[in-house]
Order: sequence, then C-alpha cells, then structure tokens
Amino acid sequence: WKDGLLEYFKNKISNGISEGINNKIKVIKRRSYGFYDMNYFFLKILMATGFLPHIRKIKMQP
Repeated sequence: WKDGLLEYFKNKISNGISEGINNKIKVIKRRSYGFYDMNYFFLKILMATGFLPHIRKIKMQP
C-alpha cells in the first residue's frame, strides 16, 4: 500500500473515480438479484455510471 501512496504524491493522480464506478456496479449487482435478463442488468450499469443517458418517463395526461 505504500507504493500506491507514494505514487499519489509523485503524480497527483487518484483512482477514486474508478473506485466510485466499481462501488455503483456492486450496489446494482446486490439490488439486481433475480434479474432474468442480463441486457437489462448491463443497461442499469451503463445508466448508473453515466455512460448511457437517463430516459425520462413522460406522464400522459387524460
């Protein structure tokens, strides 16, 4: 762990963004237990990580 800490002070680069994305994927994985469609699972990951824009639901007025 010391090497990673020293590299941060040398290069001023952090892996926080990738760790945040991994955390979002793990949360979706926990919540998606029982999904039958893997494509739906991948779409949820893409939407949560920002690689796919959110689709807004339009409410229809009677």
